[in-house]
Amino acid sequence: MTASVVFQIVNTFVLPAWLILIFFPSKSWRNPVIYGFSIAMAVVYLVYVITGLGNFDMESFSELEGIKAMFTSDEAVLTGWVHYLVFDLLVGNWILNQSRKHEISHYLIIPCLLLCFMFGPVGFLLYAIIKLVKTKKLN
Repeated sequence: MTASVVFQIVNTFVLPAWLILIFFPSKSWRNPVIYGFSIAMAVVYLVYVITGLGNFDMESFSELEGIKAMFTSDEAVLTGWVHYLVFDLLVGNWILNQSRKHEISHYLIIPCLLLCFMFGPVGFLLYAIIKLVKTKKLN
């Protein structure tokens, strides 16, 4: 299967997980299902990491040019993309769990989730601001 096909599959595969976060925040099955999606995509990530280890150079992580050079193949870019998809989904789920713990309205959390899906850290930042305003604390 080509990297382009896998890219389309993982992009499509992650959408239901985000819809679950938005539309089913209080369901008892949400966490296990989200973790299931994350684990499945982590397996895809692991396959690409293992198959690309032959080109791995630890020194590449110390310079921007090295990082750019690591992402010159479709497979390497796909690996990085799956990394983002998994971590953004897990952060989105964490935001939702924390918002429920702190009794923050889900309507305030939906924009955080949408931003987390599209721009990862921006969604986290918005949640941190909302949480700070609502609870007067960061932790």
